[in-house]
Amino acid sequence: MKRLDGQRLLAVAMVLGLCHAAASLYWALGGSLLLETVGDFAVRMHRDGDAGFRWMLGLVGLGKAAAALIPWVDHLRRPPHRWVRAVSWIGAIALIGWGALGAVGGWIGIVMGPSTSNRPAQWGHAILWDPLFLLWGLALAGALWLTRRSGADPAP
Repeated sequence: MKRLDGQRLLAVAMVLGLCHAAASLYWALGGSLLLETVGDFAVRMHRDGDAGFRWMLGLVGLGKAAAALIPWVDHLRRPPHRWVRAVSWIGAIALIGWGALGAVGGWIGIVMGPSTSNRPAQWGHAILWDPLFLLWGLALAGALWLTRRSGADPAP
């Protein structure tokens, strides 16, 4: 049962990461839906047709997709690579920290910020993008914890 729950959490983490990746890849391909929730700079660069911006978004999207898929795929292998798990732990901690700080920063901006600030970006970071990073990191950390090896019950 323990391993099954970890596998489900790994799948949840993968789906959350792929959602983040999909948005970046969508914007890299020219889409603009929800781009204002990232920031004025992103809308401006998209509007100006900045090719470097699109390439950067594409690379970020591919990186997010790899970060979402690799822990899940590696877990299917028996035994999983220790180095993948170590890097995944680092990634989970980074996602949790980035997501928590970004969401809190977004909420602080909404509550205390001037009325002339970029509200769509603040709301995007407070309720969408950064909480998604946070949930992705929490799901990944939980999965890594639940699928760890124990001396008494080694994973097959």
